Amino acid sequence: MSHITLFYLCSISTVLFSQVSSLQEDYYWREYTGSIPGDAVVGGKDINGHDIYMGQAYIRNHGLIVVQIYPGVKEVHAAIAGIKTVSTYVKILCGPQENFYWLPANATDLHLSLLDKHAVIGGHNDGYGQINIGRIKHEGETKIGKINSWAVGGAYFYFNNKGKEGVNVKSYEILIYRNADIDVRIKSN
Repeated sequence: MSHITLFYLCSISTVLFSQVSSLQEDYYWREYTGSIPGDAVVGGKDINGHDIYMGQAYIRNHGLIVVQIYPGVKEVHAAIAGIKTVSTYVKILCGPQENFYWLPANATDLHLSLLDKHAVIGGHNDGYGQINIGRIKHEGETKIGKINSWAVGGAYFYFNNKGKEGVNVKSYEILIYRNADIDVRIKSN
């Protein structure tokens, strides 16, 4: 292998590594034990104006499902094949609050709305694909739930509606992560 070829391969590797490392998000999922960490991301307000948070819970034979977390309450309710209640294997979304925002979206053209955006992956639905984090205003409070984003043209929102699964919600907001490195690169292309 010539020195020029080796130099070229090293240069490409360096560029690719720097691009991949700049895609690293500053958010993460932390084990939820009933206490809200200081860097937990607020998802909205409950009926009394208190903060609520976004979580994910492992539901056996269903996947890693988006849930709504209330401060001080360890038990969460996942909207999947009805409502599943769990208090173990729950995580809470943490990171820099200022880098998150909510984008209005709908089930029919969600995928077009997400071009050049980083939708936060909330988990996966076994046998189907990834799900994203969504929210709606319902009866005076924010409801956090899952968006079946794997379903092109039918990416509906599902949430816990008083112990029943609120289904086929067509209009909602999806959680987006704003990364300065990604935004600059998109604008410069």
